[in-house]
Amino acid sequence: MADRQLFHQHDTTNTSPLYLGLDLSTQQLKLVVIDDDLRVLHEEAVNFDRDLPHYGTEGGVKLNGYQATAPTIMWVEALDLLLGKMKDSGFPSHRVAGISGCAQQHGTVYWKQGAEHVLAHLNPESLLHEQLRGIFSVESSPIWQDSSTSAECEELEVAMGGAQKLADITGSSAYERFSGSQLRKIAKARPEAFAQTERISLVSSFAASMLIGKYAPIDTADGSGMNLLDIHQKDWDDRLLNLCGADLRRKLGAVVKTDAVIGFIASYFVERYGFRKDCMVVAWSGDNPDSLASLNLRVGDSVVSMGTSDTLLLTLEKATPSTEGHVLCHPTRHDAYMAMIVYKNGSLTRERIRDTYAWSSWEKFNSLVENADVGCGDRFGFFFYVPEITPKAQGVFRFEHGQQVEEFSRPEINARAVLESQFLSMRLHARRVGYHDSASKRIIVTGGASQNDAIVRVLADVFGAVVMRSSLGGGSATLGAAYRARYGVKHASGWFGTFEQSLNAPGAPQLVTVAEGSLESYEKYSILLEEYERLERDVCRAGQF
Repeated sequence: MADRQLFHQHDTTNTSPLYLGLDLSTQQLKLVVIDDDLRVLHEEAVNFDRDLPHYGTEGGVKLNGYQATAPTIMWVEALDLLLGKMKDSGFPSHRVAGISGCAQQHGTVYWKQGAEHVLAHLNPESLLHEQLRGIFSVESSPIWQDSSTSAECEELEVAMGGAQKLADITGSSAYERFSGSQLRKIAKARPEAFAQTERISLVSSFAASMLIGKYAPIDTADGSGMNLLDIHQKDWDDRLLNLCGADLRRKLGAVVKTDAVIGFIASYFVERYGFRKDCMVVAWSGDNPDSLASLNLRVGDSVVSMGTSDTLLLTLEKATPSTEGHVLCHPTRHDAYMAMIVYKNGSLTRERIRDTYAWSSWEKFNSLVENADVGCGDRFGFFFYVPEITPKAQGVFRFEHGQQVEEFSRPEINARAVLESQFLSMRLHARRVGYHDSASKRIIVTGGASQNDAIVRVLADVFGAVVMRSSLGGGSATLGAAYRARYGVKHASGWFGTFEQSLNAPGAPQLVTVAEGSLESYEKYSILLEEYERLERDVCRAGQF
């Protein structure tokens, strides 16, 4: 992290532009500052549980059975706190030429009638959360961890002629966490609140709305994660809108390209924090698209993001949707798509295994991983402590020599087994959305767990890949947002290069090789993958929810 003393609010000798990228993720609101050479100058974050404990979240979430929500006003107060920290540090907000951001995908925010008027007339003498409290028709936003809309998902697929037909249009079959089924559920269960709703935002466009003082549009990349957008036409599908709620085309607003400038920063931030009036705000997107945007990938590269959820990202020249995984509009290439496979049981599951079998020590966990053989001696584990998305199952299942067991005869095997299970699943399901399974490919890893060399080595062996990390470490979604902010400003100012060309700068991150998969291990995993696929089918039947 750059030293806070680097910034002097009243230093007028340095007028070079700065760009901000923000990420409103599940557990925190994070900000990164870059200069015109793409150098990272400063980072700041607000952790919801630690810094805003009065909301009572755990991991930024409130769970109630299969329901998962977050207090919408908590996110507002987090922005207050974050910008207050930046102001106190002497940050030169008058140099910021552009801002963009990203957020956890699929979550929805419901603005009451008259909310936009409030946004447009904020008093700079008061904090945002003091003025926006009470303007949401649904005060707790459903988020991506929610799995309570199975009935609504089934209704959508039946109405559209099946799961594949829905995927052909929207890039995905119906998923419980996707916005469409969430909207349908609220429209049915809380008709009065739905009728009082003037605008529905994704978490990304909600945050952007605060910055521009009016309702911000949803971008095509994040909008692809709703089961409502035709990813080919890049517009809402009216049949799906009509199925999910009344007057949804108006309530959702128009969609825009991810590099669109959606307005200038609101006067509230100019007067309270000293931003310049002509600071442009570029459309916000989802955290997964911005993870992809942060890396100047070449054809054939993949990205594995390991955080609260694990995500595999691929760039596709052509959309090939299936009933597994997701195909989204690409965040930086208007003629391309991205494939995404998401796993709910990511870092929290690895940490649970660490705490149970490795005395809460990553050092001990890594030792257990490295001392176990490839394939764990004919043992497989499936660790779905929360209802899993890919595959759809819940529960913990262990198999030893083909037989299901309550616990492995060598319990320490769980450490390697959880990693092999997660990465074999990625390899299996990636093939179904366009990944060409062969050795010697490149995988770029991001997220907190990407810094663990033992975890990364297992990933390299399972895929037979060269695994690389950004020279700037994790947190790539925030950087992707900052890069898009810079590109959006340059594009709006008359520069017509591509996004990829815009990353040709001295401070651009370099990719550093951190692991190279063993061909022998890769071939062993190729054989094990067949047994894993068979067992996964059994687990899906036994772990239905």
